[in-house]
Amino acid sequence: MVDYRQLYKKIKDEFEVYQNFTEEKLLSLTNKNIELEKNLDAMANIVEISKYINSSIEDENLISMINDMIIGILGVMYSTVYIKNGNEIEIMATNKKDKSHIYFDGDKLKLLEKDEPFVINSKSSVHGLEEENYDINIHSVIGVPIRLREKFIGYIVVEHTHFNFFNPEHIKFISAIANQIAIAIENNQLYQKIKELAVRDPLLGIYNRRYFFEEVLKYIANNKERSFAVIMVDIDFFKLANDRFGHQFGDEVLRSTSRILTESFNSNSMVARYGGEEFVIFVPEIINARDVWTEVENTRKRISENMVRFGDKHYSVTASFGVSFYPYNGTDIDSVISNADNMLYKAKQTGRNKVMMSEFSHL
Repeated sequence: MVDYRQLYKKIKDEFEVYQNFTEEKLLSLTNKNIELEKNLDAMANIVEISKYINSSIEDENLISMINDMIIGILGVMYSTVYIKNGNEIEIMATNKKDKSHIYFDGDKLKLLEKDEPFVINSKSSVHGLEEENYDINIHSVIGVPIRLREKFIGYIVVEHTHFNFFNPEHIKFISAIANQIAIAIENNQLYQKIKELAVRDPLLGIYNRRYFFEEVLKYIANNKERSFAVIMVDIDFFKLANDRFGHQFGDEVLRSTSRILTESFNSNSMVARYGGEEFVIFVPEIINARDVWTEVENTRKRISENMVRFGDKHYSVTASFGVSFYPYNGTDIDSVISNADNMLYKAKQTGRNKVMMSEFSHL
C-alpha cells in the first residue's frame, strides 16, 4: 500500500529543492542583468566621451570638459586630472575652487608617483583637514593612471564625501576614461602642432605673411580708433652674402636677423616673414612716433653690430627699415603696408642701413 504522506513529503522536498535552485538561478540572472546594464551604461558613457573627443579635438578646454563629464557621470564631488611635466605633477583640469587643497603631499603624493590605480576610504577626512579649514570632508578617493602608448603621463583623481563610495570596480570604468583622455591629449597636441605649422615660417619659426594679415585685420576690426605701426625690414645685400658664402650661411643670416627683431620688440608686437629676406613688424597702440623710431633705430644698430657665424664663415649684415602708421598713413592694412614699403624703398635708395619714417604731426 502506498504511503501518501511519505510520497507527499518526498515530492514537497523535491519541489522546495527545485524552487530554491530556481530562485537562486533567477537571482543570479537578475544580478547578471543588473551588472550587464551597468556595463552597458558605462560603455555608452565611454562611447559618448569618445564621440565628444573626436568632435572637439581642436578645443583647448577639451580635458576640462571631459573632467566635467566624469563628475556628471559618476556623481562625485571633485575630479582632477593631473599631468606629469618632467619630474613635477601638475593640474590640467579640476572643479575645485580652493587650489590649496588640490595638491597631494606626503604618502598621497607617493601614490601618484607609483603609476598604479589606488582606492582610499577613510571614516575621517582623507585629507586629514579639520572642517573649518576644508569646506567638504572627503571620505573616498580613487586614482587611475593615464598612459599614452604605455608611458605614464598623469592621473585622474576622483573624490566623494561618502565613505566606501569607491571600490575596485570603479577602476575599470575610470581606466577606460583615462585611455580616452590619453587619446585626447595626443590628438590635441598633434592638432596644435599642425595648427602652429600652418601659421609659422618653417625656417625661422616666426609668423608667416598670411597669419600676419589675418591678425592685423582682426585688430583693425576690433580697434578701429587705435593707432598702430607697421615696419617693413629688408636685409641689405642679402643676395651678395648668399652667393658668396652659400645658402646655408644665408639661412643663418635670416635666422640671426629674425632673432634680433623678435628680441627687440615687446610681446604685444608681432614679427613675421614677409617673403625672401623681408620682414614685417606690427606694433600696436602707438602713443608717440618718436618712441617707435628710437626702438627701430636701436634694432637697426643691433643688426649692424651683429656678427653672423656659420662654420668657419663670419660676416656682418645691415638692414633697412620703413615705418608707417595707421590710420594716419592709410585706413586699411594694404595702404599702411604700401606706405611702409615706400619708406623702405627710400631707405634703400638713400644709402641703406637706415630708418625712414612717414612724416606727420598726429603722434
